[in-house]
Amino acid sequence: MDEKDKQELLKRYLAGECTSQERLQVEQWYELLSKEEDSLVINTTTDLDHDIDEVRFRLLSSLHYRRKWYTYASIAAIFVGVFIAAYLYFTQLSFLTIEDTKIIAETSPDIFPGGQVAVLQLEDGTEIPLEGVSNGVIATGNNHTVYKKADGQLDYIRNQEGNVDRDKSITNTLKTPRGGQYQLNLPDGSKVWLNAASQLTYTIDNNRSDRVVDLHGEAYFEVAKDQSKPFKVRSKGQIVEVLGTHFNVSSYDDDPSIKTTLSEGAVRVTETISNKTILLEPGQQSTLDRDHRLTVDRVNVLDAIAWKNGKFSFNQSDIYAVVRQLSRWYNVEVVFKGKAKNVHLSGEVHRNTNASTVLEILSFYNLNCKIESVDGVKRIIIE
Repeated sequence: MDEKDKQELLKRYLAGECTSQERLQVEQWYELLSKEEDSLVINTTTDLDHDIDEVRFRLLSSLHYRRKWYTYASIAAIFVGVFIAAYLYFTQLSFLTIEDTKIIAETSPDIFPGGQVAVLQLEDGTEIPLEGVSNGVIATGNNHTVYKKADGQLDYIRNQEGNVDRDKSITNTLKTPRGGQYQLNLPDGSKVWLNAASQLTYTIDNNRSDRVVDLHGEAYFEVAKDQSKPFKVRSKGQIVEVLGTHFNVSSYDDDPSIKTTLSEGAVRVTETISNKTILLEPGQQSTLDRDHRLTVDRVNVLDAIAWKNGKFSFNQSDIYAVVRQLSRWYNVEVVFKGKAKNVHLSGEVHRNTNASTVLEILSFYNLNCKIESVDGVKRIIIE
């Protein structure tokens, strides 16, 4: 592989366009170097540009997940030498040996990741904190039974027998707090994953001609096919209509736009003021901004639904978008001191890691990140 090929490989890695074999080649080579007994470093004054920051974010994230027995300090110490050596390898520069490369991790309070936490609100207003009840039947009504499962799922099962009031609609709401998420299986067979700080209101109705839910926050939908009953997701300023497909809707009040991303099938997105309608194809994402402009772009779907698969995934995401995700998942206030840097990040981090690990990774972007605890209240400070 010549120099040009190596540089092209790095570019494809950053853009998320590598084949699985190419991605494995980059990451395995990095891990191989990390096992060497001697630290490696360059003897050069050349500045590493932003692309290199992105590569090291991805490699460090991957290394942490696969080799959790490293302490944060040892990961960073290995990374300083090994990554620069990796960069030089790809640009055909030589590297020298350095001794006593050490980074000392500062002891500070930590913040644990979120988990399977939600509240079910029934038709009569009764609220059931799901983490506080045993698995099994938690509610019944109008020929439906609601089960709580052990793996963070809520099942609505239509009973085979019983008296059914077909003129009665039962409305339930599933709410997740900051630091919570949950999966919901509706009676029609549709599946919904609800992200942190979100709310889904849905009707259990035996006689409706359509299936309608109201979303605040973010959810991923796998809609069961039913040609006779369209499935509609109403959120702030838009309606998404499908017959059966997989898609994600992100509609947080503190985000600058609503994003609808299609994974499979087809959806129709309608802006509710102008009634402008667009059809999405798999791999496309619609964006509805605060000025009611509706646009379409092609995106990496895996980035948009990474949260559902247990990851944070960033692709040239600005620091504010990253911070909003961290704040929701770790249920913590994030404070910028001074003027925030114009930083864009790319890479993946698993959501089951503590906040300190994520901040350790962010520090490689020249961000000074720390966790403060005042009177038992924790917050993240970024300078």
